[in-house]
Amino acid sequence: MTNALGIISFTSPAIFVKGISNYRPVAAFSYVGRYRLVDIPISNMTNSGIQNIQVYTNGNPKVLFDHIGSARHYNINNKHGHIGIIPVMADGFSSEFISDMEAYWTNIDEIEDNVHDYVVIAPVNWIYKANFTDLIQTHIDSKADVSMLYSHYDETNKPANLLNATLIVSGEKGEFKGVKRYIGGPATLDVSLDTYIMSKDKFVELVKAAHDYSPMFWMTDMLNTLAAENKIKVNKILYSHPVFPILDLKSYYNSNMEMLKERNMAFFNDPNWPIYTRTNDSSPTIYLGNGTAECALISNGCEISGTVTESILGRGVKVGNGAIVSNCLILPGAEIGDNVMLTNVIVDKDAKVIHKQEITSYDDNPLYIGRRETI
Repeated sequence: MTNALGIISFTSPAIFVKGISNYRPVAAFSYVGRYRLVDIPISNMTNSGIQNIQVYTNGNPKVLFDHIGSARHYNINNKHGHIGIIPVMADGFSSEFISDMEAYWTNIDEIEDNVHDYVVIAPVNWIYKANFTDLIQTHIDSKADVSMLYSHYDETNKPANLLNATLIVSGEKGEFKGVKRYIGGPATLDVSLDTYIMSKDKFVELVKAAHDYSPMFWMTDMLNTLAAENKIKVNKILYSHPVFPILDLKSYYNSNMEMLKERNMAFFNDPNWPIYTRTNDSSPTIYLGNGTAECALISNGCEISGTVTESILGRGVKVGNGAIVSNCLILPGAEIGDNVMLTNVIVDKDAKVIHKQEITSYDDNPLYIGRRETI
């Protein structure tokens, strides 16, 4: 067991996925038709031997309580480990504006009582695969107060949309100077993955200091304040493997569709580093009549009578006779009617597209159809 408390953080108000965020917290977003986003950081932690995890959420937590449950499906030993879900409790603020540090402050007694010596904080909106045991050792060797995980981007590997990501600002010698919100500009970027490693004592110290400064102080605010006063040493750890951001509707769509590429799916579909999730007993997908699928990820329980290409279908999706679904992200329980043609569309859970015969959008600006809507 790794000597660390795992913390799954929530996103700031700057991260907003139009439409989908209206119905669920980011942690509960569907991913590649099979997972929820919270599954990724939890799996990274449990695969790394972290058995004590706290999941903070600033949205309706019901779906997370249902999905995480007893956490046995995450390979958690319930005799020695635990996953707790901690909803943000607003006190004079709307919950969406409560900071991560203030959320930790409301739970500071439990954090101080935790027996582990280190804390690993990971986000739900950056999808990557990492061994936190190795990263903790890297942090210890650096003798820094805090270690941050980051990716380096230039014109050759920069994702299509990084707006509102957190950039690391460095000095002439590469030392940490602070962070800022990305609003466009330079092609060469060091992008924080919002992942932090530190001792539990340092974490508690930062949380208490942030509370004294302002209940609206985020971790990034605290790091900027201390860096400006030369009161903190931050170690930057380069992450050089694939990373998929979820910062808005476009990046959510892109990060799902990237998994249709064989190299990306092969990287994440690693039997030695599984992504755990809650599973349901359901029938296999059936193809009726002329139903076909090509270059697509199809979940269990679907009924396909039409043509599906380069798309992702969640559990229990129905595609009618003569329908054509291309470059689409279809969430669980949706229904695509007979002879309907969809291109570059996100269809939310339990929606029905049965009346409108053709809906086409752009690959860099997908159209969103809301949960339980009938089109």
